[in-house]
Amino acid sequence: MEHFSKYKIEKNDLKHLLSYESRDGFELIEKDDFESMLEYFVQYEIYANLIPILTDNNSNYWCLYVGGKLKGTVCHLSHDEVNLEPKFKNITKLINTIEKNPEAYDFSELDVQVFDYPKRENEIDLDNREEIITELLTEFEQVSENKEDLRQQLAFSVIALVKSKEIESYVYPLLDDEDMYIQERAIEIIGFHKYEPARNKLIELTKTAMSNGKSAAGKVLKELNKNKYSS
Repeated sequence: MEHFSKYKIEKNDLKHLLSYESRDGFELIEKDDFESMLEYFVQYEIYANLIPILTDNNSNYWCLYVGGKLKGTVCHLSHDEVNLEPKFKNITKLINTIEKNPEAYDFSELDVQVFDYPKRENEIDLDNREEIITELLTEFEQVSENKEDLRQQLAFSVIALVKSKEIESYVYPLLDDEDMYIQERAIEIIGFHKYEPARNKLIELTKTAMSNGKSAAGKVLKELNKNKYSS
C-alpha cells in the first residue's frame, strides 16, 4: 500500500490501516482506484484535504482528512448524497468499529451509535474541538455564497461536532440559513440530540422553513412527542 506512504498519517493509524484485512463492504482501496479518486478530488474544493482509504466497491468511500482543520478524522463519501462531516476521530477508531460489527456490509448497516460524531452524549472525544468549531464557523462566514458546496460541508461538520448544550449557540443560527440542505441538517441534529427546548422553534419551522426543512421539523416534532410520552 505504498500509495499511502507520502501522506503524514499518524503512526498508529498507519499501522492499523496497513495491517487491516479487507472484507466485503470495507475493502482497502487499491492503487488504481486511489489515483483515480485523487484525480477526481482535485477538481473540487470540498475534497482538497481528503484521500480515500476504504471502499465498498460501489462508488462509496471512507476518506481520511490529511490536512485542514479536521486533519486525522475520517468521513464517509457517498455517491448518493455528499456529506463530509467527520464520523470517526481517526483511522484506528474506524477499523476497530468495522471489526466489532461483522454483520455490517456497508455504511448504512452501521448503527449511528457506533460513530464518534455526532454523539448523543455530551462527551465528544476530539482534541481542540471548540477551536475547530470556531475555525470552521469563521471560514463558513467568510466563504462566498456562490461556493454552495463548500458552505454546506463546513456547516455539516460544525453540526456534527456540537454537544447538546451547544445547540442554541451553534445550531440555531443555521436554522435560518438560506441553504435548504444546511437548514435541514440543522433540524435533523436537533432530533438526533432529542433537544426538547427547541420544540417551539421547530413548530415555527413547520410553517416558515423551506420544503425540506418543513418536513424535517415535522418529523423531529413527532419523535420528540413520542419520546415525551414514552418516558
